[in-house]
Amino acid sequence: MLRFLRRFWPATLRMQLMLILLPVVGLPIIATGYVLKLHGQEAIVGEKRVHLQGIAMLLSQHLRDSGGYQGLLADYRGNDDDREHQIAFLNRRLRGYTDQVAAAFPEVGVGYFHLGLNAIITYGPSVDYGHTVGMTIPPEHPGWKAMASGDPMTVSGGQVRGNIMNAMLPISEGGRVVGYIWANEFVDAIDQQASAMRLAVHSMTLLGVVLALAVVVFVIAQLTSSMAKVKQGLLRLALDLREPIPPIKGEIGEIVDAINTMARVLLETRSMHHNILDSLSDAVITVDSANKVSYINPAGCELFRCQTGDVVGHPYLALFRPEAHFSSMLVDTLKSGREHRDVELDYPLPHQTYHVMASSSLLFDGRGHQLGVVAVVRDISETFSLREQVARADRLAAIGEVAAGIAHELRTPLTSIRGFVQYLQGSTDPVEWREYGDIIIREVDGLNRIVSDLLDLVRPHPLRPTMCTLDQLVEETLLLARDSAGRIAFVFAASAEPLPIEVDRGQIKQVLLNIIVNAIQAIADQGQIRIVSARLASGEVSVCVSDNGCGIPAAIRARIFDPFFSTKPSGTGLGMTIARRIVEDHHGRLEIDSVEGQGSSVTLILPGAPPEKIG
Repeated sequence: MLRFLRRFWPATLRMQLMLILLPVVGLPIIATGYVLKLHGQEAIVGEKRVHLQGIAMLLSQHLRDSGGYQGLLADYRGNDDDREHQIAFLNRRLRGYTDQVAAAFPEVGVGYFHLGLNAIITYGPSVDYGHTVGMTIPPEHPGWKAMASGDPMTVSGGQVRGNIMNAMLPISEGGRVVGYIWANEFVDAIDQQASAMRLAVHSMTLLGVVLALAVVVFVIAQLTSSMAKVKQGLLRLALDLREPIPPIKGEIGEIVDAINTMARVLLETRSMHHNILDSLSDAVITVDSANKVSYINPAGCELFRCQTGDVVGHPYLALFRPEAHFSSMLVDTLKSGREHRDVELDYPLPHQTYHVMASSSLLFDGRGHQLGVVAVVRDISETFSLREQVARADRLAAIGEVAAGIAHELRTPLTSIRGFVQYLQGSTDPVEWREYGDIIIREVDGLNRIVSDLLDLVRPHPLRPTMCTLDQLVEETLLLARDSAGRIAFVFAASAEPLPIEVDRGQIKQVLLNIIVNAIQAIADQGQIRIVSARLASGEVSVCVSDNGCGIPAAIRARIFDPFFSTKPSGTGLGMTIARRIVEDHHGRLEIDSVEGQGSSVTLILPGAPPEKIG
């Protein structure tokens, strides 16, 4: 991968900054637009559901105010067996209000259905749908489900009116369902509103990306223009130290002034000794008492991949990657006066880490005054190339093991989902769709749990420490754990003194719950879990969770914290990995002691709260 990046990575600073800044600036804008689009669509659909249910409630209230079907039919004077006249009678009583509501909400269809008469009573606007009065609804119509359950329902699909979103509200009289009310709207009309929202989001996202691109191009142009002047000046300095770089404004100008000063110093201090050192094959570098580079020979420039003018007069540690926190023996010699001979160590340079053999000693002038330190460095990286290859193979094996664990955890639910989806493609039975749909949802939830655990592992949540006591966290965790403990007894021996700690309560409770649940699962049926909290002599606090379960075999004890290693069929193997990461983030540790067949003890050790925060 690194070889591929080096091969195709652009050589110019302008293109490098483009490749870095454009994704950094553009991707958040695009991601924000995408999230807004999704939430906007959900909001429109949700608003339509609430809107249609509200309209259905208006019709329901009107029917209740009219006395319900029973109250309306009390005025009916015809034959009770005459279904058509009863439908016509109810239609006359309810049609006016139905058309009034339909007129108030264009594009919305509303109406009543009578279960006893098995007929549509009204369907407004009646000018468009009056012909459906007296008709029944097909057996697969969701209205039957709404009446059977007695609960409001909102569904989308092809129904009497066409492809609609239909909100259905069952009508109950005398403790039984006697029909239902509906309010529906064409799905195409809802999609048009969603399309308009998406167009607005896409337009704003595109505008944001264009503006970001313009700003990035402007900033890069300003920066690279100044860098080009510095580069040209350095090329001239490489040929003649007496030709300074032209002045530049701003912080880069300060760098230019420092380079020009450095060039003058180099020109004034060059001597025969430098010429001799220039001919050596080992890198030679000297540092003055202010920890700044005063000389570097050509071999050193080759090792550090720099020009003399780039480093002389600058801090020595600036030659190394700052994030590596390099502990230099040259700096140690400068501070302590201790000399080092033929020490092997890694040089974390910005472009590469070399394995070198180095020596350092104090440097004195002719009068015995200490000038600084001189170091002689030899690159011996090739000697260790085989060791690096072996280490790389080990790392690849570890990555392969983690990848295999991920594939194993995801393949089983995905296979189940695929099988049920293939089966449902040929099924029209709503019962099978509900039954297998629930199974698919459970499998997808399982996948979500695995992904959430992975995200917790690789992208931990920031700590939000607060003051509390360790015993308080244990008691809160036991309240959660007892529900799944069955006949297992808990014995909590709290410390005789308060154990104040400053931790992220939620994350530490997650660790404690994981430990206690593991202890519960280690006990077959009935047993005891003992929890003891205490203050250690070091000032730390601890809580030990012991069980009399099956214990942990010695063969797998060393793998407890490995990702995706689990002895439970349904476990993801990430619980203890995440727990250890949380504890280490709190500068604590987990200790495990177990005897197979007798039980296990897991001890959580955390730093005690600082004294100034206890009071």
